[in-house]
Amino acid sequence: MHKIVVHPGSAHRDDFMAVSVLLANLEEAEVFRRDPTSEDLADPATYVVDVGMQYDPRLGNFDHHQDASLPCAFHLVMQHFGYHEDAQLVYGWYPLMSMMDVKGPHKTAEYFGVDASLLLASASPIDGYILSRFSRVESLGKDDLIYKFMKEMGRDLLTLIGEKKQRLTRLKKEAKVVQVNHLKAIVSYIDDNPKLAMELYLRYLGDPSIGICIAPSVRGKGWELMRLKDHKDVDFRDIAKDPKVRFVHANGYVAATHALLPVDQVIDLASRCIVEGHEHRAV
Repeated sequence: MHKIVVHPGSAHRDDFMAVSVLLANLEEAEVFRRDPTSEDLADPATYVVDVGMQYDPRLGNFDHHQDASLPCAFHLVMQHFGYHEDAQLVYGWYPLMSMMDVKGPHKTAEYFGVDASLLLASASPIDGYILSRFSRVESLGKDDLIYKFMKEMGRDLLTLIGEKKQRLTRLKKEAKVVQVNHLKAIVSYIDDNPKLAMELYLRYLGDPSIGICIAPSVRGKGWELMRLKDHKDVDFRDIAKDPKVRFVHANGYVAATHALLPVDQVIDLASRCIVEGHEHRAV
């Protein structure tokens, strides 16, 4: 059986995610939150993560603190299993996570041109709770609830990479870009998780004139119309009273129809919500 050794004390996203990916790739392992021994570092069946001052994938050692040029331990583990490049492509949060861990919130905020307090304020209480639970354990085995959670999370994370890549390929073949007034809209007929990889498709298209996405709704049997990048010329409140429309958000950024109307009808609805110089109305 493999062992995974990760640092004790406060847990962070880096070590938590690295261990989760390891558990997803190993049939079974024991997890220990302690400082590694020299035997641990020399044993290729023991993965030493985010501690130990060594980066040597041959021996399963994945620390980055001794070398400022290395990314976080999570990225090192993802590189080891061959997922790093694809994760860079499909997960917008992936590069940010390493920067936050390696350089800290202030340098990261400076890179993005924002105040560090914005990054700190966006911290999730869900993250905090899960990490605090991981911080309190000294070891984990396959029957522990948090072990099962981490293994499942790691598997889902890696599975989603493949699913997003496949969906991007399908969107390139099946989705359409149509002209709607002076803007463009993406129209996709895919009804299974319709928003999956849509952000990747937008990045692939690289067209700033695309302001709307039209796809089957996940809530009901109609279409969902969504304003992209909060485009200033789109406000779906202009169709709120149309009998074909089931829902319009109070901020006007999303609308849904009762049924899957013919595409020309839903495009007509979208065209009524696009006005050049349209300013979003206050709620």
